Amino acid sequence: MKILGIDTSGYTNAVGVVDGDRVLADFKFTTKNDSLEKIVAHIDSTLKEARLTLEDMEGFGVGLGPGSWTGIRVGVTVAKILAYSAGRPVAGVPTLEVLAYMAGKAAGLICPIIDAGAGGTIYAAFYRMGNGAVHRTSEYYVGDVPGLAGRVKEPVTLTGLGAQDYRWLIGQVVGSSVSIKAKEETPGGAAVAWLAKVRLACGEDDDVLSLTPLYLKESTARAFRNKYARTGSTEN
Repeated sequence: MKILGIDTSGYTNAVGVVDGDRVLADFKFTTKNDSLEKIVAHIDSTLKEARLTLEDMEGFGVGLGPGSWTGIRVGVTVAKILAYSAGRPVAGVPTLEVLAYMAGKAAGLICPIIDAGAGGTIYAAFYRMGNGAVHRTSEYYVGDVPGLAGRVKEPVTLTGLGAQDYRWLIGQVVGSSVSIKAKEETPGGAAVAWLAKVRLACGEDDDVLSLTPLYLKESTARAFRNKYARTGSTEN
């Protein structure tokens, strides 16, 4: 199944193509002024690297955020346009899930973190890998780093941009009693495509007209507790 995945939730655009379990192309492009023209150009160059065309795609995946409000809208809009015009299904994937998946074979708890860009607020959640898939095991967290640290009760791998800094900050709160590892990452296009492929293979595509970004605010984070979850949610 050939899937094109894109993520524009941060200052790095990501575009990738997978075919089954093979990664055909996977690129990241730094940008501070997201535009439809730029992401379309990135998609074109990525498809050329994969030696495929849009007509070859059997589906599309897009990172839903949280992240840059403007950036996410660009990516979701492009994915909807591509899916609608090509008559192919589209699947949205939470960007935190993408980061968790990119932690690879990390054992135990995985905690992706995204800077909300204001007042020291972060977005996070806890995940575990199992049977080749990533499963969210907590509700989404929106708050400060000390608040997140209070939820760390067992060894954890932090992932995301700034993961090393968050490792130090959380370590100051939990002390040496809990092992904390860190893996610096930004969302990858191939990871988005692979996670979208899993959803699409299960018939879990999104309505192309109603698909919207995943915006998390501290007052409404609880409302998204089970949104896009592949397993039941339990608090950490």
